[in-house]
Amino acid sequence: MKSITLLFLLLPGLLHSDDTWRKDRPVPTFTGLRVSSGIDVFLSQGNAEKLTFDVKGVEEDEVRSEVRNGILFLTIDRKGSMLFNFGRNRYVKAYVTVKQLTELKAGGGSDVLSEGSLSFRNLNLDASGGSDVKLNLKADELNVAASGGADVILQGSVRKLNADGSGGSELDARKLTAEICNARSTGGSDVYVNATKEISMRATGGSDLYYYGPAKVLAKSESGGSDITRRD
Repeated sequence: MKSITLLFLLLPGLLHSDDTWRKDRPVPTFTGLRVSSGIDVFLSQGNAEKLTFDVKGVEEDEVRSEVRNGILFLTIDRKGSMLFNFGRNRYVKAYVTVKQLTELKAGGGSDVLSEGSLSFRNLNLDASGGSDVKLNLKADELNVAASGGADVILQGSVRKLNADGSGGSELDARKLTAEICNARSTGGSDVYVNATKEISMRATGGSDLYYYGPAKVLAKSESGGSDITRRD
């Protein structure tokens, strides 16, 4: 009886596993983006904000998009206790066009990939919970934090970079040229940075920090079995 009951509970998900839909959703102006629930975001820059979903195996009313206080939230509202196993037969892709962005947060196993080069004034970037973020960008100031096993890969150029890796994450900014850099690696994380003028670094808790470029080292602190290493 328990097996039959479980089958009926899972049946709706199985029946909709092949549903595919693509839709533009209107969005008001926003300057922040927060994504979770395993959604894949493809981020580009243009003259107007735009949001397009490409989805397979997830019903349209389960994919939520909402702008609150200038921030676009992208989530999946999973009905009941049904679990989603993302893959070739089930995915949620969001194509997001922004004019300008000041905040980007990725969590819950989501991925954010830039399409083309992006240009921002000041950007706060936060990746957590096993998320992957790969961006090609230019900015005046970039504050980036990676935690909870997240992976962040950055390239481009910024005037000032504040980089913080924690909780077993990897923050790879060796192809992101920064004039001024403050970098910290903690909790078994790996952080890579590249600076041209000045750099301050701190590594603790069994982590590694690697730095590239000709910048003058203003401060350097290692503790708890951590290492700071210069690379060419």
